[in-house]
Amino acid sequence: MVGMFRRQAARDPESIAVVAADATLTYGELDARASAVANGLRDRGVGPDDIVAVEVPRGVDMVVAVVAVLAAGAAYLPIDSAQPQDRVAAVLADARPALVLTPGKLRALEAAAASAAPVAEPDPACAAYVIYTSGSTGKPKGVVVPHTGIAHLVAAQRERFGARPGARVLQYASVGFDVAVADLCMTLLTGATLVLAPPEGLPPGEPFARFVAEHRVTHVCMPPSALATQPDMALPSVACLIVAGEALTPDLVARWSGGRRMINAYGPTETTACATMSAPLTGGPVVPIGTAIPGTELRVLDKTCAPAGEGELYIAGAGVARGYLGCPGPTAQRFVADPWGPPGARMFRTGDLVRLLPDGDLLFLGRADDQVKIRGHRVEPAEVEAALVAHPAVARAAVVARSGPLGAYLVGYVVPREESVPNLRAHLAEQLPAHLVPDTIEVVGDFPLTPNGKLDRAAFTEPAPRASGALADDLARLFAEVLSVDSIAPDDDFFALGGTSLMATALVSRIRVELAVDVSVAAVFDASTPADLTQALSAMDAMDEMDTVTSVDAVASVDSDRGRT
Repeated sequence: MVGMFRRQAARDPESIAVVAADATLTYGELDARASAVANGLRDRGVGPDDIVAVEVPRGVDMVVAVVAVLAAGAAYLPIDSAQPQDRVAAVLADARPALVLTPGKLRALEAAAASAAPVAEPDPACAAYVIYTSGSTGKPKGVVVPHTGIAHLVAAQRERFGARPGARVLQYASVGFDVAVADLCMTLLTGATLVLAPPEGLPPGEPFARFVAEHRVTHVCMPPSALATQPDMALPSVACLIVAGEALTPDLVARWSGGRRMINAYGPTETTACATMSAPLTGGPVVPIGTAIPGTELRVLDKTCAPAGEGELYIAGAGVARGYLGCPGPTAQRFVADPWGPPGARMFRTGDLVRLLPDGDLLFLGRADDQVKIRGHRVEPAEVEAALVAHPAVARAAVVARSGPLGAYLVGYVVPREESVPNLRAHLAEQLPAHLVPDTIEVVGDFPLTPNGKLDRAAFTEPAPRASGALADDLARLFAEVLSVDSIAPDDDFFALGGTSLMATALVSRIRVELAVDVSVAAVFDASTPADLTQALSAMDAMDEMDTVTSVDAVASVDSDRGRT
């Protein structure tokens, strides 16, 4: 990867590599800064297969830090500082990085570097990055990914996405998500320009559309759940829309494929960001995940591990990760010998069920286990259950994924040890990322079981609709977190307490992501207290229900008329 980047920088050092709110860097400037920091890292003994944690907010310094770690021959571990500090501490304790790069440490290394002499390209088998994912054992696991698959990934991005000099790629995903790796590769290794979303994110709707237009973004990768919340706007600059992280539905293809290249991409974290890509989508009753990218081999196997037309997907080839950091048992279970490959070859058992279509495409059918995708992030319910059971008030816990209009969401069910149960969502929010915190937690007397005594997740009752009081409590909590205050009363005004338009944008993003409630920045200006905003959102819900009834009645009327013709 480093060699590909440096060759690109040498070809056109004056072209723009990174655009962010804080600065802009050319390829030459990025190469010089990253080389200086890399020298500082090597001076401190950092080398191949060492891990360096990058805890730098989204901006040009984040990109400098990532390229510098790779240039030093080490692997970078992205740390999203927006996650709960307990979670960050647990990841750092597990990974035991040689160094944690913060903004201050980055500047010190850059300033102290004696020279910026490049080093040899790292061995392709060396680790390039480590990404932590939700773990079925109750704690996250670090996936160690080598350099071997990066060149193949970039070749596919050039061919299928049209990544090239002049393209402007939006870096939308969290830095701790492997889509961010794909964005960096698609940009810095093809001569394109990386456009960084603001650190507080880009709420769907007018803010997203305005940012994309202002920065002339040509390539965007986002999960279907985020795309579903984006109003139908032209986004005329976007020539290629890549959708990844969750199952893509035909209605989204119908809404967004016109006038551009729309690609469905698939790849677990245990591969180099991507394993399959579809052809450009134009509509139809099913949406395939496509075919293998170069350097990747796909195997569809039945329960006896024999090739089949429908079964579990196994991935082999150059893009397969080395395994889970410090976890030989789970590594052996999921990274298995490849009997169709050369001696020593392995394949990753994805747990995803697929069907091989007549044209060679794969169709995603679901999971073979309890794992789910929430807003593009992989979630093992067992990790959330372990965090719930760790609370002294909880005797047993189960977490179930439900489907809603904005995609999948989590519901927690707990059997309490005592009569009074505290706010368990607040307890989880202190330990887990937002996508792992259930939307609601239901207190039950016991768990439903199957006839053979196993937990029957399908038999849990659907949660009751969110009450306005619960919504008001959640809004007050988010108001307080965005404003960095201890608590908020129902009638406290967001702007009177120091809120700004930028902070209102961050608040709207948090409301949409954590509460799955569609709200605009304008609504926060109009209803700037938790009580007023609760009332406004409740009124919107009521109107939506009336519109739904009206639409159903209209359809029934049309069907009745058709029946008379």
